Amino acid sequence: MVYTKEERNNHWEQILQRFFDYKKGVVLVTTNDLKSVIKDKEIRLLLYFDSEDTMPEPLRENQIMLFPNTTKSWWLVKCEGFLTLQPITSNVIYFKSRTVFDLLSSNAGMGEQQYLLNMVNSGILKDFLKTNNPFYFSIMGKQRSKDFNLEIDGHSLKIENPGIEIDAGFEGNDFAVVVEAKAKIISRINKRQLYFPYMHVKRITGKETIPIFFCWDPKTKTYNLWKFKIQEDNIEKIILIDSKKYSLHQSKGEAANYKIPDNDKPAYIFDKQENLMYKAN
Repeated sequence: MVYTKEERNNHWEQILQRFFDYKKGVVLVTTNDLKSVIKDKEIRLLLYFDSEDTMPEPLRENQIMLFPNTTKSWWLVKCEGFLTLQPITSNVIYFKSRTVFDLLSSNAGMGEQQYLLNMVNSGILKDFLKTNNPFYFSIMGKQRSKDFNLEIDGHSLKIENPGIEIDAGFEGNDFAVVVEAKAKIISRINKRQLYFPYMHVKRITGKETIPIFFCWDPKTKTYNLWKFKIQEDNIEKIILIDSKKYSLHQSKGEAANYKIPDNDKPAYIFDKQENLMYKAN
């Protein structure tokens, strides 16, 4: 069933008018509440947006964010729910894949999962984390989280049993990593997309958990990573720790056709046979 942008915006206007308490700045809405407005439309289509640009206009204009609570309820909160991604201004790292042979299927797809796999298999993630300790792909996909408290904009909310989705999670002996991935560059990230997977994995493992945001840039063909720290497990205290931009090269054919930009030549190893600079292993 088609659900147009105009219909969805109109429905959100009605939902806010009917249920949202602008004085308190927060309300819990249920499946029944939403269905009373959208009728036969699908709730998942009403709720879905993956960036500030695709956010329904009534929510964006009123700075109202959506937080899943259970499978049948959601918090609507007036708050600053997005985090600005600082542009990566450091030199591109020209990185030679550490796979022992070329992965011929690695360029078959064009989605975020394909680029995420390339980033992990090539060794880029390990280089970015600056660790020689082993870690393993351990969790991904849809999950059901346990309850936790959400402190945001003066509101203290109990998140009961939210559904979340993890693009990729990794576990080492004494640390864990959660990655949120996009197959495009964006300038603002929904804090929830970092925070909810972080809380879920930290609760499961009991280990220091590192949230990472990853973007594939189709224009420059680079892998862009931002590393954060969430102080005191507080969604309003997400601090940028590091960021880097990688250009990945696997095969000799790829290398032979690649020209390093004149304005971006860091001091890395130069491979004469392949005529390309690489990040030193």
